Amino acid sequence: MPKLPQFLLTIGLLSALAFTATAVPINWTLQTRDPISGKVGLTHESVDSKRIGVIAVDVWNYHWCKTATMRVDAFVPRINKALAAARELGMPVFLCPSDVVDNYVGYPQRDAVFTLPTVTVPNVINVTCPPVPDAGGCACGRERCGGNFGWDGMHPELIIGPNDWMPDTQSEVYALCQKYGLTHLIYVGFHTQVCLLGKPMGLKAMKSAGLQCVLARDMTDAHPGYDPARNFTPDLNTEQVVEHFEKHLAPTIHLQEELARLGKWNSSWVVDPVRIAPWGTRLRPHLFEQPITVTLTAPLEPDAEICYTMDGSVPTAKSIRYTGPFQVKETTAIRVSAFHKGRAVCLESEGNFAKNNPKPPQPDVFIGDLKPMRSVGFGHTHGGTPRYSGATQSPQVDRSNLGKPLKINRSTYTHGLGVHAPCEVVYEIRPEFRRFVGLAGADENVVDISNGSNLAQFPSIVFKVLIDGQEAAVSPVMRIKTAAWHFNVPIPSGAKRLSLIAMDAGNGSREDFGDWADAGFVVQR
Repeated sequence: MPKLPQFLLTIGLLSALAFTATAVPINWTLQTRDPISGKVGLTHESVDSKRIGVIAVDVWNYHWCKTATMRVDAFVPRINKALAAARELGMPVFLCPSDVVDNYVGYPQRDAVFTLPTVTVPNVINVTCPPVPDAGGCACGRERCGGNFGWDGMHPELIIGPNDWMPDTQSEVYALCQKYGLTHLIYVGFHTQVCLLGKPMGLKAMKSAGLQCVLARDMTDAHPGYDPARNFTPDLNTEQVVEHFEKHLAPTIHLQEELARLGKWNSSWVVDPVRIAPWGTRLRPHLFEQPITVTLTAPLEPDAEICYTMDGSVPTAKSIRYTGPFQVKETTAIRVSAFHKGRAVCLESEGNFAKNNPKPPQPDVFIGDLKPMRSVGFGHTHGGTPRYSGATQSPQVDRSNLGKPLKINRSTYTHGLGVHAPCEVVYEIRPEFRRFVGLAGADENVVDISNGSNLAQFPSIVFKVLIDGQEAAVSPVMRIKTAAWHFNVPIPSGAKRLSLIAMDAGNGSREDFGDWADAGFVVQR
């Protein structure tokens, strides 16, 4: 959600919602394609800038696909520059986060929408279109993400202007078009063939109402897919979807080039990070068991040379040169940028990849059959007695912390421990215990309610195994609908205590319910 200070600054600034910018003729180049041959056609049109509105669709703060989330993140600096220029040119800006627009109650940009007159939306054009290419929605390749509705607002870095609007329906957008006398709408945002096309404020709906709709092809990204075995990347997926729009739905513009011609885009700006597929981060790493193929791209800087490091150092023009997709076989952090004639032309990106261990054997003794030496969890401790917070409970045996079945990565488990981070459970190590084994992950019962609406983005847990106070094994950050982390920890001779720890990932403990599943000890045979 937008930061509170920014919100406070907007209050009282929307009395007239009027623009003082002087109208400027926009002489733009529209690109279309022949529906059969695909041949590109260019036409030129002059439009008064105050006849144009800009609609940003679903610039969300989260997506169930980690790579899709980061690709939205990659566009936000570019979109901010474009929307700032649009405002200067007198173009009304409409921010449309659809599913989560009602989370903006109290924001003047949203509440002002309800002061608009009720209008009847005409059906001027019967808009038809063949099915749009859809690559499945996950850009993480073989290790696919699991769907949920975890987003709860727009990207936190997306700038909300004091005179912007937040419409959600076709009639709300149409009323705004009538208010400002708009004839044209420029669309930016995500995910092109799903949200940007199909939502009620989307391109198809507004075109049917008689608006001239234009897609900014440099500021949109498709609902992505990734299959390196056939050289299919999220960028190629977006290209195909944009071409489909140009053939069957609407012309496109390169918005950066149009703004540059108007003196509203500085060629020295560095706004685009190098894109990574799949794109894990420290707080949402990409987990894998078999080697994965990583692709690096900078499609908006075609003359740039991509350079990266894998030792934690800052990438420079002298770092490893990217020549094509490569395999990652071990836990790795990749830092990458792009350069032209020695000058950085892309923002630095980082990709985090964590190799999981083979699945361990079942334990001979489950932790649920043992009495812990110590058990503490999320809350306060007074006089040695824990007081658990809210609905949180003490660690629960063979069920989630909230009393439901243990559930990790779409699988349920009979044996284990349901916790809320931070939590520590300590067991005595018997002489016959040789290994600790188990699976650990974010508990997924949150997605059983409205598919995790507004909440599935929050669980983020690090699991640790300590032996006599020394770290013996640790997981990466575990998130909703990602593979369970596999623990298979040898126990040294003479060891006395084993601690199972769940920690928040450094971003707070909201919804940090976690499960230790099929966890216990392998004994000496």
